[in-house]
Amino acid sequence: MIPVPKESVDQVRGIIRAILEQSASQVFLGRVDAILEGWAAGKLSAAEACSKVQKIVSLFIDENKAREIGARCAPLVTKMSVSEKK
Repeated sequence: MIPVPKESVDQVRGIIRAILEQSASQVFLGRVDAILEGWAAGKLSAAEACSKVQKIVSLFIDENKAREIGARCAPLVTKMSVSEKK
């Protein structure tokens, strides 16, 4: 996998933080950032990173917020997945 542009990672990070707002601690957001950095470094695909974030949000925060993250990130993940395959 190839590294991802910082702008894409920052865009997804912004979406996630907007959804979680005050629901998550800084420690939890640090874990989310670690997953996103794995994607940025090319260790995970966009779909894998989104799935991991959704799983931890669902387990520790709220299942509805996890679904919202998936729905709002889906267009970006799809776009990034297509460009990763090229």
